Parts: sequence; structure tokens; C-alpha cells
Amino acid sequence: MSNYRNRDRERRTLGELKEIIQQTIRVRRLTLVLFLILALYFRFGAGLNFPLPLIFSPLMWGIITVPFSRLIDAQNSKQGLHNVHFGYFIVEVSILTYLIHIIGGVEWIGVSYYVFSILYANFFLPKKKAWTITFLTIAFFTGMSFAEYAGLISHWSIFEGDPPFYRDSFYVTTTVLAGGFGLYVTTAYTVQIFARLFREKNESLRERETKLQKLWKELISAREEERRRIAKRIHDQLGQTLMGIKMKLDILDKELEDPRLEEVKELLGEAITESRDLSHLLRPSALDELGLGPALRELVENFDSSTDIDFLTDLDLDREVSGEEERAILYRATQELLNNAVKHANPNRVKVSLTNEDSLLKLSVEDDGKGFDPDSVVQESGLGLKGIKENINIAGGGFDIDSQEGEGTRAVIELPLD
Repeated sequence: MSNYRNRDRERRTLGELKEIIQQTIRVRRLTLVLFLILALYFRFGAGLNFPLPLIFSPLMWGIITVPFSRLIDAQNSKQGLHNVHFGYFIVEVSILTYLIHIIGGVEWIGVSYYVFSILYANFFLPKKKAWTITFLTIAFFTGMSFAEYAGLISHWSIFEGDPPFYRDSFYVTTTVLAGGFGLYVTTAYTVQIFARLFREKNESLRERETKLQKLWKELISAREEERRRIAKRIHDQLGQTLMGIKMKLDILDKELEDPRLEEVKELLGEAITESRDLSHLLRPSALDELGLGPALRELVENFDSSTDIDFLTDLDLDREVSGEEERAILYRATQELLNNAVKHANPNRVKVSLTNEDSLLKLSVEDDGKGFDPDSVVQESGLGLKGIKENINIAGGGFDIDSQEGEGTRAVIELPLD
């Protein structure tokens, strides 16, 4: 079960990381749409005569986010996610370099256009990949700037009348050093510090969660062991003592033929039955000897025989729950849910279902009673439903209640099988 929890925790962490990346993609798309609208306005509305690639490049940038988003969703490991993200940053920086070249290259504020790529790369990627993107960005910007300075590529600018700073070696060198190395390296290093603190805090929370799970298992195990010990004493000692008394009363009844002894025997018989029921309630022997399915069937049969409610079962479990703690919480949860249905729902029918698909167990308790508001009842239910929810969550599963007033209740527990 601990291996499953680790895998489940990794899946949840991977899922959270995917969602954050998808949010950054949505931010990129929104930014690109706004940029495209402004570019169209300045080109055709304000009459600025800048190259049309200024419109096409952000459009192309936005289009590549579509396959990138799908590739992110398709990854099943952090390594794959980082590789896809790394590849995207290379494409993004390449498009940004071309866009900055069109805007004005080293002359304009295009150096700041790389900032978000640097921020994202150094937050999401591993250290080596993050620094690779950072220095690749510096290399692209430096190469473009000096290529324009040397006349190897043409210089474009959307603003007329600018002095030819791109021909000034001091200006180009200063911009590359201050904007490229100074801004990008400082930003990358700062973001990596915050990212490391963020990851360390998450790791600390995960370690605390692991300790809580371990403590929970120890508490459940201790509680069930105490129940088993008390149940055994009631069954073996108190039950046997009461049976011995009853046998002696039978002998006395034959000798004395006193009608009052019959009343005592009846009371004693009730005490024996009560002690047997109490022993079974504390720790059903079927749970240890036969497993979860037969124990639940026996539990439902006891409810069926002691009430006027029609109880149904659909227990189809082809893999046994191996963990003693998990068996215990599933049994106690079912017991609590059945008690609640009998006491509060006033149902005509209650159905208990138990199935498993691959490594996921699904247990449901459904009734046709009067129903209730799950949110308010769970908050006010004391240790009943709250205890079920807490135990199931700590065990790595989920607990959900679907109920409406007048339409019955369906409680579903999902728990991973070891």
C-alpha cells in the first residue's frame, strides 16, 4: 500500500505540475492575442509601416502552444514533462529572437521580451535544463545583436527616426551585458532560489503526510488489536462463565423443579446472547478468518434479520484487501453507514455493493430513504461521517456522498488495493 501511496503522490504531483503549466500556456495565449490585436491596430489602423512578420510571428507562437499543450497532457513522468517543456522553450526563445529582431533588435526594449521565458524555465525545469535555456537565450540575443551590428542581417525597426544605436559597439556591448547577462542570469538565479524553497516546502509537507499516515496505521492497528483482545475475553471468559452458570441452573432445575429458575435461565440466555453479539460487534471473527467480503455479507445479514428493512448485497471482490488497517476501516465505514441508514433515513431498501477494477476497490451503500444535505450533515456529524472521510483520505482513497432530500442517499468509498 505504501508503494501505491508513493505512486499516487507522484501522480498527484505530476498532475498539479501539468495544471500549472497549462495555466502558463493560457496566459501566453492571452498575451499573444492582445499583442496580435495591437499589432493589427498599429499596422492597419494607425498606419505604422512595419513588417508583416510582426503579425505572423506571434500568431505562429500561439499556434505551437496547441501541440505543446497536448504533449504535456500525454506525459506520464516528470522526466518526459521536463523534456517536452525544454523543447518548447527552445522553440519559444527562437521565435522571440525573430520577433525582437523585427521590433528593433538591440535598439529597443526587446531584451525584456525574454523575461517570462527565463522565469518559467527556471521555475519549472531542472537546474541544468534551466541554465541551458538561460544561456541559450543570451546566446540568441547576443548573436542577433552583433549580427545586426556587423551587417550580417538587416536591421528592422517599427519606429522611424531612431539613431543607429545598433551600429554603436559600446551600446550593443552594454545592452548585451546588462540586459542579457545581468538581467537574465540574476533573474534565473533568483527564480531558482524561490523554486528550491518551494520544492523543499512541498517535500517537507510530503514527509509530514507520510509520518501522519504511519501514525494513522499504528493507531488503527492498536485500536483493532484492543477490540480483538476485549472481544476474545468476552467470548472466551465471560461467555464460557455464563454458559457454565446456565448448565448448573439446568441441573438445579431438574432437581428442584422451581418455576422461578426458568425465569433466571431466560435472563441468563439473554445475557449470553448479548455477550456474543457484543463480542462480534467489537471484532467480527469473519473479518480475520474469511476476509472483507464475507464479513460484510455477515454484517448486512445481521442488519437484515434485526430490522424490517430489505437489505441487498452485491459483493464481487476478486482481490482481497491485504492490509489489516484497510479492511478494518472499510468494515467500520460500512457499519457506520448502515447504522445511519437505519436510524435516520427511514428507508425501505438498502443495498451494499463491493467491486474492484484492477487495483481500485469501490464500496457503495445506497438507500431509498428521505435523504439529506451532505455538506451540512458531514460538518455536524461528529466523529461518524467525518471519521469515515478522514480515515479513507489518509488511506489514500476517496469518500463521496450523493444525497438529496426525498431522493435517498448513495455513499461511495474508493480505495487502492495493494
